[in-house]
Formats: sequence, C-alpha cells, structure tokens
Amino acid sequence: MIRNEYSIEVDSQSKVVEVTFASAITLDMVENVLNQLKKYVAENYQIKMAGYINREYKYLRAFTLALSLFGNENRIIFENKAKFRRAERRRVREQMQELRDKGYSARQISEKLNVPLKTIYRWLKE
Repeated sequence: MIRNEYSIEVDSQSKVVEVTFASAITLDMVENVLNQLKKYVAENYQIKMAGYINREYKYLRAFTLALSLFGNENRIIFENKAKFRRAERRRVREQMQELRDKGYSARQISEKLNVPLKTIYRWLKE
C-alpha cells in the first residue's frame, strides 16, 4: 500500500513488512500504520521502519510500547535514512561555508564533501 506520507511493502515469503516514511513522522501516521499492521504483527512478521527516524520520538516509543504489549518489541527494526546526525550535519555545513568562502562552486563543494548537490544548494539558500 502506498500513501503520500508512507508506504508499506509486504514480503510474505520472508515474513517482513517494511514501512518507509517519506516525511517527518506524526502521531497520526503511527496510528494509521499500527492499524494496518495488526494482522502482520499477529502473524509474527518482522516490522522494518525506515525514514528520518529518531527512536526518541514519543510516537515511535508509543509504537514500540504497543508492540511490547503483545511480546513483539524484538521484531521491530528502525532504519534511519538521514545521512548525517545533527552534530555531523552542523560540522559539514561549517565545512561547506568555509569552502564557499574560499571560492569553491556548489558542484565542487558537493564533490569534496560527498554531499548531494541539491542539498548543497538548499543549505546555501538558508
């Protein structure tokens, strides 16, 4: 099933359900996903959640708690799609600014820091 804010893919053979969030996770999203995954949780599927995930989000803690009520908390995998953590991103942005001050083009900065060009342009606009 595909929705604007997330997609759910089911692999019946390996008994894995992958939920991929396209944007920041909200409580409504978690509630919708839980409702759709009831059947798979009951059938002992592994749940893989991928996206821009911070396990400290209250919503994800609630999701994990809900699974633990059924003894299933060990079957959930979180995969954070963010390339950089906050501190790393701050450091890379500082390096980007230093390179920009030295006259590097956006493309050169992208190649030197191994950051997508689109991201460099976005950071330069901010």
